[in-house]
Amino acid sequence: MNLSAFFIGACTTFFIIFAIHILWWRKDRTRFQTTLGCIMAVWAVSCLKDIILTFPNMYSEEILNWVTIADGWLALTFMVFLFEVVMPGWMTIKRFSYHVVPFALISIAYLLSPTQTVIYIYWGFLWCYAWFIVIFGYFKSKKYINYVKKNFSNIDKIDISWLKPVFLFSIISQLSWLFTSMYASAIVDVIYYLSAIVMWLLVLYYTWDFRPIEIENEQKSDIMAQPMPTLPPGKLEKLVEEQELYLNPNLTLNDLVVAMNSNRTYVSNYFSQQLDSTFYDYINRLRINKKSVPLMNEHPEYTFEYIANKSGFASISTFRRAFIKVTGTTPSHYAGNNNQK
Repeated sequence: MNLSAFFIGACTTFFIIFAIHILWWRKDRTRFQTTLGCIMAVWAVSCLKDIILTFPNMYSEEILNWVTIADGWLALTFMVFLFEVVMPGWMTIKRFSYHVVPFALISIAYLLSPTQTVIYIYWGFLWCYAWFIVIFGYFKSKKYINYVKKNFSNIDKIDISWLKPVFLFSIISQLSWLFTSMYASAIVDVIYYLSAIVMWLLVLYYTWDFRPIEIENEQKSDIMAQPMPTLPPGKLEKLVEEQELYLNPNLTLNDLVVAMNSNRTYVSNYFSQQLDSTFYDYINRLRINKKSVPLMNEHPEYTFEYIANKSGFASISTFRRAFIKVTGTTPSHYAGNNNQK
């Protein structure tokens, strides 16, 4: 119990620190960061209430059931977080209230009839709700990532590929919570609080400068654009390469549409149907083949940071990932083999 109390205190402190930092000290926060700060505050309160379980004679079935009821509401924080990532701005107070209703009804039901049957129903509901979040998140995140790679060459602050490890740790955390609710155990408590800290640390690490974007309706945005039924083969590639548009670290598909005096839908379809590539991958491939590799061959003294910057990459991490994808090897390994020659 002492070990459990220690980790409850550590977890509470963790969430309090980041809630205060985001909501009070961070002045440049976006709506997403504000939402994340509120989630940290909710988790801090939730962990704080668990301290009562460490008091003498408080580890009873009745108390544990009420803690289970309260902890189940944390599922709403996952839902809000996910919506703010893949559909920023969509969640409103009215829409949030729709999700609150079933939690409130089950809580009231247990208040009126505090039986184990209600708890079993609650567990079943939470299991279904968790799967709803996972399935919804999978399809929406896939759509978001596809949209980002079709329209942006710099996705450092808008990419959500990091959701995969977050989902993994969230599943571990919730499974340990389920075991804690069903079978009181200090060891399972420790696993739950540790997994919660790791999961939210990952979230904070990947989203500290995250700027989610809204997915636009391409056909709607093309209403005012000049229609162009076809793109002559090679015209787009020639324009991008001759004008070295790929060296612009913040180049977007819309920039290319303007330069081509075309339509975003046609240009996007040209990448997928004619070039069999996304805009993101095509631009990064040019950056590596047209700039990075020649610079590394001609100037082995250059640093990777300098080469990445000169090649149009916004960060060294994106440069490394793109280099591996295009060449099949790391920049360090490529440079080493080149020096040996």
